[in-house]
Amino acid sequence: MSRDVLAPPLQKMSHGRNYRVNVVHDDFGGSKWNGLNKKSKTDVKGYQEPDLYGDDDDEEDPAANDIVETLNGGYELALPVPKSFYGGLIGMKGNTKRRIEEEAKCEIYVPRQNEKSNEVIIRAKERSQVCAAMRRIRHITASLRQKMKPTHFLAVALNSGEVKDNFIELKKKILEADLPGIDETLFISESSIHLTLGVYVLLDDAERKRALEELETCRSLLENLVTPFDLKMKGLEIMNDDPSATRVLYASVEAPELQKFSDQCLGHLQTTGLCATDNQTRDSVKLHMTVMNNRYRQEVKTCENSFDAREILKRFGDYDFGSAKCQALHLCVLKSRGEDGFYKITGSLEF
Repeated sequence: MSRDVLAPPLQKMSHGRNYRVNVVHDDFGGSKWNGLNKKSKTDVKGYQEPDLYGDDDDEEDPAANDIVETLNGGYELALPVPKSFYGGLIGMKGNTKRRIEEEAKCEIYVPRQNEKSNEVIIRAKERSQVCAAMRRIRHITASLRQKMKPTHFLAVALNSGEVKDNFIELKKKILEADLPGIDETLFISESSIHLTLGVYVLLDDAERKRALEELETCRSLLENLVTPFDLKMKGLEIMNDDPSATRVLYASVEAPELQKFSDQCLGHLQTTGLCATDNQTRDSVKLHMTVMNNRYRQEVKTCENSFDAREILKRFGDYDFGSAKCQALHLCVLKSRGEDGFYKITGSLEF
């Protein structure tokens, strides 16, 4: 029996892994199954990890158009990657970066944190190898993004007119009722009243610019809708099933045209890779206007994880906040404050 069968060659992989290279004996069609002939019998090809992301995806990624041929006949790509991903891309002791280089047969340069450049350089002999590395980097950064906290949200501002006035009146009535466990820190600021249409992870100027460009492409979705959108806010509801342990109390929103547009925008922005985890798993936007949120209170003092909203719902469950017109969507920075008390606005889609 051939020694190649009893003691087959081993192929060393990353992370200290070793794989046995199974060689089919010539008597059983070895030259056919291994792609070998007698002249190259010792030239055994080891295991190669398959590319799970398919060559067909290359041309769908705009970055593939930026691959250039170098003077030495190889290929190179300067791939913009936010610095927040560098740690995950390099991995513990460089293991992740090294694995990509071994599997895609390329060289990868990741800028140091103190460098101004945010472009990861990929170099390889073949264009397909550059694409393979690019796909792996895209996969890693997408996975890392889903673990990050949102940085921005898409909002409709409602901090003016009768909605604001009626909100202030309701807040006054609830506080005057002197209900157990209810205080002013639970309420959203009247300068920040809004609807949230989506949350995103935008890590640098390039991603914020791209998010605004993607938002602008949603303008075409307005063609068959009536704008400005009519909004009516009436009635109070909670996010959970137990009003005695409420975390978020909100006003119901009636806005059929805005609902259609929001759902279509959500579907488009989910394809950009910029959405936070919560947005990626949604089929539709839940239109609501937050009135009270236990998180606001937790930000200023130590307290319970919820509040009792039973008496609030009993007394004010049908409260009418009035109507409003929506003429713009704003991309806002989470947990920020602008000069007018509203959130800092990165950019807007006006209509």
